[in-house]
Amino acid sequence: MKRDELDKILKESLAIEQKGYRWYSEGAQRITNSLGRNLLKRLAEDEKIHMKKIKEIYESLTNNTLQETKIDPPNLAIFDEIFNRIQSQINDAVEDLTAVGVDDEEIINVALELEAHSKFFYEDAAKKATEKVIKDFYHMLAKEEQSHYDLLIKTNQYLANPSLFFGMSNH
Repeated sequence: MKRDELDKILKESLAIEQKGYRWYSEGAQRITNSLGRNLLKRLAEDEKIHMKKIKEIYESLTNNTLQETKIDPPNLAIFDEIFNRIQSQINDAVEDLTAVGVDDEEIINVALELEAHSKFFYEDAAKKATEKVIKDFYHMLAKEEQSHYDLLIKTNQYLANPSLFFGMSNH
């Protein structure tokens, strides 16, 4: 992949992550459900980490140190872990976990679209990449975006019927 094409892909990647960060941050303020709010805050933080990693890749490319760059394994967001942690933090306040506002599912649906787009973009970038580091980097991002998508699907199921998730050992 030529340098100018890679620059363009990295800039677009950064824009995708910035858009996701804004959406998750705003959504976390608007969403009624406390589980949804905490999940959106987590996703906003993940997007900040992605932005930092994209900038690091760009810097290593600029400094000709790309081959020395280490790509971390994907940090996968898993619904069960997050749900259990939030449930234990809230303790007896089940009403916080079961409250669903009129816009909650819409907020999650837009987030699903963002994650699907991101995953597709990163998979395509990985296919186009000729440098192993860049290929590995975009594969890692695509896997993280897929885990976000899966998390959001589960969140939508939860918002549709929160009572099904309490007391169940396998969500």
